[in-house]
Amino acid sequence: MKPLIEPRKTVVLVLIYLISTLTLAQSENNISNPKNENRKAQKIAFFNAKMNLNKEESKAFWPVVSDMQKELKDLKNKNNHYRTMLKNKKTEELSDSELEEIVDSRIQMGKDQMDIKIKYHQKFKEVLPIQKVAKYYQAVKEFKKIQSERKKQHNNPGERKS
Repeated sequence: MKPLIEPRKTVVLVLIYLISTLTLAQSENNISNPKNENRKAQKIAFFNAKMNLNKEESKAFWPVVSDMQKELKDLKNKNNHYRTMLKNKKTEELSDSELEEIVDSRIQMGKDQMDIKIKYHQKFKEVLPIQKVAKYYQAVKEFKKIQSERKKQHNNPGERKS
């Protein structure tokens, strides 16, 4: 049986929807960074294609992902003080109590990150079938690998592939 809308058309429709949503969000927040917005749109298009999300799934899924990313970013920012301490001093220059505080905070941050991921994993399953949730995690790994390669090529221009 032929689908009502071809997958390619679905991706184009989703892209149009997402770009218009990003544009609206940008104007509401008065944030003007077209390069960053383009990167976000490309990332969303990549994930939508890998996960084969339809418009309704995409509309339900991406706000959940955004909420998760915001919580993870807030957690990281909350613990920035300890990273700054380590960056500015060598471990030998820190007192035992300072080191203990830093190490304990790192462990707690890892636990808090995992708690956030578990919470949002449950939310993902509420808005998507488990097959697409699994595809999301695969796409995350693939996207990180692609980003790592791009960063590596950017840092070593002589090694770029033709």
